[in-house]
Amino acid sequence: MTVAANCFLKYLWWAANYSAWYGIPKHSAQWRAAGIRASFYGWALLLLEAASVATIYSLVRFRSTGLSRVFGKGVRLVASLAIAIFGSSLLAWTLSWIKQGSH
Repeated sequence: MTVAANCFLKYLWWAANYSAWYGIPKHSAQWRAAGIRASFYGWALLLLEAASVATIYSLVRFRSTGLSRVFGKGVRLVASLAIAIFGSSLLAWTLSWIKQGSH
């Protein structure tokens, strides 16, 4: 989740650069490079979050409460998604706070 959080911050940085340089002929090389990097970090974020969800899903177990298997797996998946998103968001906030404090 920490690597995913760092990819999220890098994605935001490169997406902002892409946006800032868009349409300025003088910065066309930087604009293309920023677009490629933003795309890379965006896909890396998605893949790392999927890996986090899969890991958390395999670790979360509920006691049998008479729920159907499909419903129980759905609850596990939703809980895994929530934990992964919340954890990555908290780590991204912490990393941004640490990086801002170091300047």
